[in-house]
This record gives sequence, structure tokens and C-alpha cells, in this order.
Amino acid sequence: MLTLYDHPRSGNCYKVRLFLALIGRDYQSRFVDVLARKNQTAEFERVSAFQQIPALTDGDTAIWDSHAILLHLAHHYAPEWLAPLPRIGAMHAWISVSANEIANSLQPLRLTRVVSNAEAAHHLGVSEALLDVPAMQARTDRVLLRLEKRLADHAWLAGGDAPTVADIACYGYLALAEEAAIDIAAHPAIAAWRKRIQQLPGYVPPGP
Repeated sequence: MLTLYDHPRSGNCYKVRLFLALIGRDYQSRFVDVLARKNQTAEFERVSAFQQIPALTDGDTAIWDSHAILLHLAHHYAPEWLAPLPRIGAMHAWISVSANEIANSLQPLRLTRVVSNAEAAHHLGVSEALLDVPAMQARTDRVLLRLEKRLADHAWLAGGDAPTVADIACYGYLALAEEAAIDIAAHPAIAAWRKRIQQLPGYVPPGP
């Protein structure tokens, strides 16, 4: 049985919940109250080395980091979500964009909108005085520009006629863009790509 250590407001957890729904895998969910610091225990550290969510146990195997979880699930249960060899580099590059560029722009920008600055600073590992929201906005604008250019010419991020785990990785926080006060209508290629994902069989929306 798969067990997902989860929080309903986490975009990274949502990526995993969405992918599990798209591939039709049953799992049990364990709520981790990160706002109450319930992840900061020795017990949870045995599942997630950095005490972060999401984490997944698959039998005796524990996997943490949303992208590692997506790839684990695809390799073991849904290989059709992996790009073929000629495009596998593109798939991994866009997963890296999710883990780096999006994680350092849209993700923290949205966090400052949905929790207090003090709470956002805690989760980002900085002092509240170092929160630079205008810089987050500028980085987000650059990321959106690159995504818009890519999706203007490609239906899916890794190319080809079908989505890959790269699309789910990047979609997690782009599904929540409005919570970061982003007008997706100003990015029509991204908006069309979001709609394509929302029309996939098994799709589930973000949120509790």
C-alpha cells in the first residue's frame, strides 16, 4: 500500500495527489500539520530526511521530494508518463525548472500571499526581514515568460503528443497561480496548457 504524507494546501503535495489520481493508484493519506511543526520529529525524519512534505512510503521504501516521488511512481506504475529516450533530457530539464526556477519564484511568492510573512519566512528558512517579495515577483515574471514561449510551440513541456511527469511537476504551483495574484489570462499558452491538464482522465483539482 502506498502512503502519502500530505498537507492539503501544499502545491508539492498536490503534484503527487494529482499524479496518483491520473494513474489510478490507490493510496492512504496521512495529514502532516506543518504549520504546527508536526513534521519536525525524529519519527518523521525516518521517512523524510529533511522533514519535508510530501513523502511517500511504498512498502518498505520511503521516498521524499515531490519530483523523486513522481519519478518513482512513473517508473514503477506508469511508464507511459516517462518521455521516450530522444526527449528524456527535455523531461528532466523541465522537472529541474520546477525544482529550481519555480521553487524559487512562484512557490515562495504564493506562500507570502496565503500565510503571514513570519510563517513564510520560517518555511523559506530566512528571517522575515530578508523576504524580498518584489524580487520574487520579478523572478516569477521571468519564469512565466519562458514557460509561455515553450508552450506556445509545444502542447507538452517535453514535446511530443502526450504529457509527462514534467508537466505534472510544473503544474503543481501553476495550478495555484491565482493565489499568488497572477493573471493567467495574460499568459494564453500557459492557460491553454493548464486546460489540457484539467481535461485529462482522472484529474483532481487542488485544495482540501
